[in-house]
Amino acid sequence: MKVAVVGVGAVGGYFGGLLAKGGVDVTFIARGERLEALRARGLTVKSGKGDFSIRIDATDDPAEVGPVNLVLFCVKSYDTESAIRQALPMVGQETLVLSLQNGIDNEEKISSFIGTGKVLAGVAYIGASVLEPGVILHQEGGKIVFGEIDGGVSERVVSLKAFFDRCGLPAEGSPDMKKILWTKLAWNAPFNAINTLVGGPVKAIIENSHTLELARQVTEEVVTVANASGVRLAFAEVWERNLQFSQGYNVKTSMLQDLEASKPLECEALNGVIIKKAAELGLPTPYNFALYALLSGLQIVS
Repeated sequence: MKVAVVGVGAVGGYFGGLLAKGGVDVTFIARGERLEALRARGLTVKSGKGDFSIRIDATDDPAEVGPVNLVLFCVKSYDTESAIRQALPMVGQETLVLSLQNGIDNEEKISSFIGTGKVLAGVAYIGASVLEPGVILHQEGGKIVFGEIDGGVSERVVSLKAFFDRCGLPAEGSPDMKKILWTKLAWNAPFNAINTLVGGPVKAIIENSHTLELARQVTEEVVTVANASGVRLAFAEVWERNLQFSQGYNVKTSMLQDLEASKPLECEALNGVIIKKAAELGLPTPYNFALYALLSGLQIVS
């Protein structure tokens, strides 16, 4: 099994690192300081589940790698099109591309370049950050849920799950990835966005009655748009999940980390997509729009 990791941030670094640690032939696609660090010092993961450092293969030229069996696609949502275009030399007849990105439409964008038959949808449940190029801090979670975009559990999902199991990478196959993607978005849209605006750890949001109520209203809008889009979510279940997940979440979200690092923000993939889909359906989403507008302004300032 030959694997390539596109996007060596916290998600790609951690899960790609687990595969490399498990003996898999993994090549990391990186550039700039990150590439230099990976080549010079390898990859280090600091985790409560056990620290490890490994020498790895890294390049900025996918053509050097050639076709692989699996691409872990972990770039920011706003880089999806450019990254998959650059990764084309690694996509052969039998290649699977597993998206582990924020949002609900990355798989569609990837498929427009390589076809739906090569793309699997996935979400990463993890609290992690990049301490410095080539060094990942893993704080919470650390599991992948993945499956076919159109649902069901295919033979290739079963096979990939078995592969992950053998390599020590926690993973679960799902027969309903659209529901999984929308449920993750129903957390990201309120909590990722609000955390970016107010700072601190995620759990602070539910410790303040005003930000808690805002998160509830944003979640309700996402659930409404999901249901109108044909993805059945129950608000009470989603909100209870959000509360349980966030109350002990003593870390910063990925978008707050991006803001602090003066990187672009994923507000289009988290709140912007809700606004767009709601407009197509004739639904109001004032709370998501407020967060989107503030994040857009914050991005310009930063």
